[in-house]
Amino acid sequence: GTPVIKIVAVVAVLPIVVIIVGGIVSSTFFNAQAYSDIIEVPEAVFEEDMPETDVVSNIALMDTSTAQKLGDRTLGALSHVVSQYQISSNYKQINYNRTPQKISNLEYADFFKWLSNKDKGIPGYVMVDPVNVTDAKYIEFSTPIKYAESAFFGEDLHRALRMRYPTKIFGSFSFEIDDEGNPYYIVSCMKPHVGLFGAMDVNEVIIFNPCDGTSELFAVADAPSWIDNVYDGDLASQKYNWYGTLSRGFWNSVIGKRDCKMTTEGYGYVVRGDDVWYYTGVTSVTSDESNIGFILTNARTGEYKYYPIIGAEEYSAMGAAQGEVQEKGYVASFPSLINVEGEATYIMVLKDENGLVKLYALVNVENYSIVATGATQTDAMSAYTKLLKQSNIDIGDTGAESA
Repeated sequence: GTPVIKIVAVVAVLPIVVIIVGGIVSSTFFNAQAYSDIIEVPEAVFEEDMPETDVVSNIALMDTSTAQKLGDRTLGALSHVVSQYQISSNYKQINYNRTPQKISNLEYADFFKWLSNKDKGIPGYVMVDPVNVTDAKYIEFSTPIKYAESAFFGEDLHRALRMRYPTKIFGSFSFEIDDEGNPYYIVSCMKPHVGLFGAMDVNEVIIFNPCDGTSELFAVADAPSWIDNVYDGDLASQKYNWYGTLSRGFWNSVIGKRDCKMTTEGYGYVVRGDDVWYYTGVTSVTSDESNIGFILTNARTGEYKYYPIIGAEEYSAMGAAQGEVQEKGYVASFPSLINVEGEATYIMVLKDENGLVKLYALVNVENYSIVATGATQTDAMSAYTKLLKQSNIDIGDTGAESA
């Protein structure tokens, strides 16, 4: 009777109590310093880390929505594929043989499509060139994919991983290919660094082969260099915001806000060497009209670098670029960052209402009234360097110093 009911009640309530108490004990209120210490952000010199860009025909500027449109158009031309499969909307930026690419795998359209196609699997993926913004191609796997997010029962990717790693806390799932074009899912495994649930960060990564279901688990530091997406951009920004707002304690982050800084909304990509880096601006919490600098975060290693360059916030620069051709109603993509003649410069594409790239724009970070557009990256670059000279920016000296 009553004792059994009491035991059942305690068993039912206990997990809720653990979650509530664990959440409070793990919160930033009690652990501001521990949250802010989760990363180190060394200051770096922009001109040293970002070599001067002479040609701008190799910068990945395409956003995901444009990649989706190009991918859909490419798949639409393949009637035998498009009737059974659809492209995942989850495009990932990768560095494929030192070339930036956006890729996305096919998925089953629904349960019945899976049922009728599961024996032959998912045949391929779409690769979109984010530099040459009209180029997308469909590529067949040498061995079709069996495990996928849109598959069912034992072939459901999340279920297959959960069976093999029952205690892991999964973070982001990224479809990638290695340098030989073999498909893998890169799955980040999270671990709380404060209390039971606080300051979640990546500590391991699973490389899952979706063709045969085999997998390997690596510490982040040991992950192979061909992988690009271990940390996602949202996590990179969130960790910087803990660092930027909580370093002087919880109450300062709420009331005084002295020296509090945080990332701007959105992020772009910078490809350097063999790695993809997230780029985002940093602004003072008390005044968000301009950036006080920007950070780069390595998507594979989680390394941070901070560059103290005061200038236009990204959306202001996007607005300045749109304003140059306002009669056309084009919309700017989130910018990337380059070094032109020693000057930090935003570069972005301007798209029409159908999402097609119409123009390229360059905007000076420190003075966003310096805006140049062109039909190609090269045209925009020529117009921009001409404007720099007209604006009395002594680009000859800057170039000599950084050479």
